[in-house]
Amino acid sequence: MLQIRVKGTRSVARSLEREKDSLVTKIAEDTKSVAVQKTPIDQGQARRGWRLESSFKMKKIVNRVPYIDLLEKGRSKQAPNGILGPTIREISKRRYK
Repeated sequence: MLQIRVKGTRSVARSLEREKDSLVTKIAEDTKSVAVQKTPIDQGQARRGWRLESSFKMKKIVNRVPYIDLLEKGRSKQAPNGILGPTIREISKRRYK
């Protein structure tokens, strides 16, 4: 069996991993920001409820306001199409480098 070791491959791999993590964080932050903008506002609780949670190699955008499901289902005249669908459509049109 032939094994070839190229110097610097570990540092390149670490660099790529950092770049990927940075990109994932940027997309998650942008998604949260757009979701906040698209959330209907009455008293502002639902807008303030958006959080970016990170765990090992995973990012989640959550809103634990009890009535967020109603808003997502279009129960507000300010967001008749919900929040996340329009948010994802907007984010998917963006180009990230």
